Amino acid sequence: MTTAPPIHPDARGFSPALNCVGAVVVGFWVVTLDASASPVVLGVSLLAVVAWLVRAITRSEVVADVASLVMVAGGSAMVQPTDALLITPAIVAIAGVTATTRHRFVTGPLLGAAGFTIAVVAGLTAERPLAFFLGILAGYALGVVVGVSRRQNALAVDRDRALAERELELERQRNRSAFLTDRATIARDIHDLLAHSLGGLVIQLDAVEALLENGRTDEAATRVAAARTLAAEGLGEARRAVATLRDPSADGGATDAGAAAAAADPKAIERLLETHVELGGHIIVAGEGHLDLLDETHRRALAGVLREALSNARRHAPGRAVQVTFSVEAGDGILRAVIENTVDESHGASASPGGGAGLPGMRSRLAELGDGSHLEAGRQGDSFLVVAELPAGVGR
Repeated sequence: MTTAPPIHPDARGFSPALNCVGAVVVGFWVVTLDASASPVVLGVSLLAVVAWLVRAITRSEVVADVASLVMVAGGSAMVQPTDALLITPAIVAIAGVTATTRHRFVTGPLLGAAGFTIAVVAGLTAERPLAFFLGILAGYALGVVVGVSRRQNALAVDRDRALAERELELERQRNRSAFLTDRATIARDIHDLLAHSLGGLVIQLDAVEALLENGRTDEAATRVAAARTLAAEGLGEARRAVATLRDPSADGGATDAGAAAAAADPKAIERLLETHVELGGHIIVAGEGHLDLLDETHRRALAGVLREALSNARRHAPGRAVQVTFSVEAGDGILRAVIENTVDESHGASASPGGGAGLPGMRSRLAELGDGSHLEAGRQGDSFLVVAELPAGVGR
């Protein structure tokens, strides 16, 4: 929220009080002039002083401008009769108008030139010496110089205020961007955890139902035990995820819920492969030894990708074999994880899981590493492939 700028530079701080004191002092000297002073001189002089007081206390731009004109015109006209006493309100008005940034810069100097012209015309009738007029000119020039200085200070304050507001707006945008990023991360990790745990539970319970219908109670009991283990693991992962979202430093700097859950199990990738088999899936794994080349951070990220890819395979191509291959080509230092499953055409469009949150979540998980890790996914012939590439040997 921005604050309204002051009406004019004199309307803030101690300046109004100082102007009022100056006006009262000059007014006092006006009323104590020689008794020979005409009522016209006294009246015009007091009018200029009153205008000075009005300008000092008003909050209206129009009133301030009118008061400035009266101060310059009345004060300049009375310079000669008051022995230059009334040059004071004229100088104050010229300085104030010059300093006011809502006026063009030339307004103050032009007002000073007009006041000097009035003073010269009024002074010629009394045959004042040249020094008198030079003194008046110097006074008006001083008013312009003071006004220019104050104007520059006001412009500097405005620039600083504008810069501070821009920085505040940028900070708000950064905070909002961070908030949206965190929210997207939370949504991704909750999706991964629930898809893995709840999807697995559905498969197990379906198997239990089928076994019970066929009277195979012992096998059903085994499936129930496996489902209970899966539910307990899912609940533990959810609790760790929530704890990490509350305090990211609690897990040694893990930046997302999925990473926190995976960090609790150093064999998370191996456990995911085992779980897929326990859920009735068929999986072929090759090159598992290459996983030792990944550091903890990259293993966590790859675990998140693998969890989502296997969940998609169970959901979109149940019963089809999944081929998981880990490889590192000599010289490039890149570990490639390829998860491939045959597409089940009976599932229609859902056999190629590209429209949900899974693939964007996997891509963002690797992109957040900021080291060139990335993921490609798509259908090739009768198969759906997920290819993740991560640097091997980092931090080892």
